[in-house]
Amino acid sequence: MKKQSLYLKSCIRTTVIIINLIAIYQTAFAQRDIPVEVFAGHRAFAHQMYMTRYLDSTSRFGYFGYLRYETPYSDRDKSSFTGQSLFFYDVAKGVSVGGGGYVTNDGFMPQIAIAYSCNIGDLSFTAFGSFEPLRSPNSELFVLMSYSPRLTQKGTWHLFAQFIGSYNFNYGNKWGYNFANQYIRLGVSHKGWQFGPGIDLLQIGGTGSLPTNIGIFLRRLL
Repeated sequence: MKKQSLYLKSCIRTTVIIINLIAIYQTAFAQRDIPVEVFAGHRAFAHQMYMTRYLDSTSRFGYFGYLRYETPYSDRDKSSFTGQSLFFYDVAKGVSVGGGGYVTNDGFMPQIAIAYSCNIGDLSFTAFGSFEPLRSPNSELFVLMSYSPRLTQKGTWHLFAQFIGSYNFNYGNKWGYNFANQYIRLGVSHKGWQFGPGIDLLQIGGTGSLPTNIGIFLRRLL
């Protein structure tokens, strides 16, 4: 009981810190359209949000943040938390370099990253590769793609399709992966809301574990 209480206090403290940081960034960058999502699956409940923001419309300095929390219905002690922050500088059109890190249940890990992003019509694409200097030779590939064409002539309804995937691997193990995950959403968008079915996939290297979570997502642009 004492262990669970300490764990709960730690989760609450971490969540409060992240919420405060998000509030600071949101005020500092003064831009909108931050997607916040809840996902009710057959195995677990999940919450995630992300943002990419620049200091202003002409600045090359920006910030990328990603937050995800998942708790299984059967055992809340196995809840997982990921918070990632990267500060970057655009060196060319669509190409950025930067650094930061991520926090998980296991602690903090710094990262050095290079990223590419572009928008082509209704398609938005972001990808970055990162290197973890304190846990060499680990690296990670991260991809975020969204596609949202109009479904009606007035443009009040859109299709919403999104893929978020990451692949964490080790150079010393013949590029064998430590873990990989994919979050797939397919629904509709209306007046800043997105909703529909989705699936979360996870692969854990060396264990043969392939847990999935199928359910319904609700997403809001803030």
